[in-house]
Amino acid sequence: MKNISIFRHQIKAPVGRIGLLAVLVLSGCAGVNYVQAKYQGLPSVEFVGTSGTNYRIVDNQAESRLLIGPGLAGSATQNFVKGFSNGSGLGVTPPVVFRDVAEEYLKSTGKRCETRDVTLVVDPYYEVRYKCSLRSPRMAF
Repeated sequence: MKNISIFRHQIKAPVGRIGLLAVLVLSGCAGVNYVQAKYQGLPSVEFVGTSGTNYRIVDNQAESRLLIGPGLAGSATQNFVKGFSNGSGLGVTPPVVFRDVAEEYLKSTGKRCETRDVTLVVDPYYEVRYKCSLRSPRMAF
């Protein structure tokens, strides 16, 4: 439990720290430890995909990894409606959706990257690894 407390205090998300922490706590310690090791201290951003769905994204640029999960705005309503139509409590989103969101997000930041692997880390958070072939114009010296 001590690791969770450290994680909660060191993540630099402007909103929704507690929501992300709650999801991670409910999903087990292994996922929490992994997320803490890879994303601790990195800020999260809210991103709206072309489908209009909100996502929370944490970019670990040093390791070329994105942690992507549902965003705060509208996620409860979206999941309820999706779950209601599917007959379950939560909607199931296939990994390809997170890959597409990662590509949209990276493009929106000016990076020229391709996505590699999509891995479920802690339901409903996926990690997408990416590789950038060219340096971003914003990062050029």
